Amino acid sequence: MSFKKIMSLGLAALMTVSLAACGGGSSSASSAAEPAAEEAAAEATAEEAPAEEAAAEEAPAEEAAAEPAAAGPKGANEDPANTNTSDETLKVILASEPSSLWGAPSAKTENESQIINAALLDTLVLVDHATGDVVPNLATAWEWVDGTHCKFTLRDDVTMTDGTPLVADDVVYTVGIWTQYSPSNDTGRFVAGAVADDEHTVTIEFNVEAPDLLAMMAWSNFGIVSEDEVNAAGGLEKIESNPVMGSGKYKFVEWKSGQYIKLERNDNYWNKDWVGYYKDIQITFTSDAAARAMAVQSGDADIAYDMPVAQAAPFIGNPDVGTVVYSFGQVAHLWYNMGPKAKATADAKVREAIDKALDFNALAGVGTAGLAQPVLGYFPEGGKYYNQTYTEEERAVDIEGAKALMEEAGYGSGVDLKILGTQEATPLYTVIQENLRAIGINLTIDTPDVPTFVQQAFGDGDYDLIMVGELTDARYPTLLPFLAKANIESGFVIGGPKWTTDEIDAAITEAIKETDEAKAKEELGALEQTMKEQFIVSNLYPELKSSVLNKDLKGYTTRERGFMDLTNFYK
Repeated sequence: MSFKKIMSLGLAALMTVSLAACGGGSSSASSAAEPAAEEAAAEATAEEAPAEEAAAEEAPAEEAAAEPAAAGPKGANEDPANTNTSDETLKVILASEPSSLWGAPSAKTENESQIINAALLDTLVLVDHATGDVVPNLATAWEWVDGTHCKFTLRDDVTMTDGTPLVADDVVYTVGIWTQYSPSNDTGRFVAGAVADDEHTVTIEFNVEAPDLLAMMAWSNFGIVSEDEVNAAGGLEKIESNPVMGSGKYKFVEWKSGQYIKLERNDNYWNKDWVGYYKDIQITFTSDAAARAMAVQSGDADIAYDMPVAQAAPFIGNPDVGTVVYSFGQVAHLWYNMGPKAKATADAKVREAIDKALDFNALAGVGTAGLAQPVLGYFPEGGKYYNQTYTEEERAVDIEGAKALMEEAGYGSGVDLKILGTQEATPLYTVIQENLRAIGINLTIDTPDVPTFVQQAFGDGDYDLIMVGELTDARYPTLLPFLAKANIESGFVIGGPKWTTDEIDAAITEAIKETDEAKAKEELGALEQTMKEQFIVSNLYPELKSSVLNKDLKGYTTRERGFMDLTNFYK
């Protein structure tokens, strides 16, 4: 969940918790689940919340689901590569200003900083989010020596910002920062160390078997730096706000706190196949999504990034602007408290009744502004590990069947339950509340402030229902974190231990380390059947990202967790 936010509720509730990344083969990447509740809390409000904010000005859910936009929006990763340069400045508006531009030394994984430092720092590999394939970048080749050691062959023509060539010792130095300063988040917790085999060959050791760690190494928080350039910029503390380092497509110029961040094109970039159209990139910030969109309409900005889907949808078909809407490998999930403090939801019949009573079309209508249909599996459709676990008939509302189950469970006369979320989740939770009223469930919507929300969700298990998505474009070591015993035992799980067994835990581990993708898909399909039979989770809809653009702008490409890539835009 990378995440940097806890997509709570119909929101795109991803938490920087590494729930997973990279939009299932089509668009982008995802987040990862941070183990510490405090980190999750810090990011819980920061980033994406398409669904929740989305419904604020929604028409009735049924209409939203039934009437998708007439003119389809443009998706990400659809344009050909740029071939021209200019002296123009790309003006981008993000929702918030980051507290640092390189979070490794302080164990931060803020989404905004990752979007920016991805333009400054190169990673060993990249993921082609149009295909889902891992492709070379600073490393030209790699091979798994065994299940936990991967040897990378580095390019010999890469120059760092200080003019020195990239060498294996730079990778060893960078890995040392990850493991020393970020051992508890996704940047460092799966990496054990690195050894330079020679000047251009380095072996990285991981502490878990997971072939898809290669895809994780493409995330922007795994950018490579050199010790000399870090020291020249003032050391690890200074480099967070003065990132004159790396070998990326753009170079850092200036950060005027509260005003803007400026980057300039690296005209000596090692990859001559890349052509940067914009000479400069200027990044500003405003949390007001409407103000971001208006800035694009007026010509004061080129990109209003990460708009709530419901607020971006009205711009679809507007000839004065462009609109990009895309999935990024995350599905919104409704989880049931099955831990020590669980009440009625500890009964599988109650969970099944809730699932039968949910109007999945209405929820998808609100959560995606009518742009997507309900999902039929835990993983996003189109992804490598998607299995159709449900039929459309099974997703139909069945009030009578749900009432019968409530009667069997001893709750025929009704029961009081609580659903926990942040304020933005209210529109979606309201739909769920109305759905459950029909079967005698009085659902209270609890939307406390973020610190209280995190404490209740991660610490106290004080809720009956909660909505959190997981990024599942690859089999990261964080896959299915809410069922993994390691997370339960360390305290990282929404609401405390839910439901798991040694068999389920072993099945997750085997699926993560399986080298054959087809077999891994089968294994995950079998696990989904178990989740279905026990009604452990209700899968809702694919979460979407959206942005409003200058109508002439092309080249909207994505990185992990659906983050836009600042470096490929052009006119």
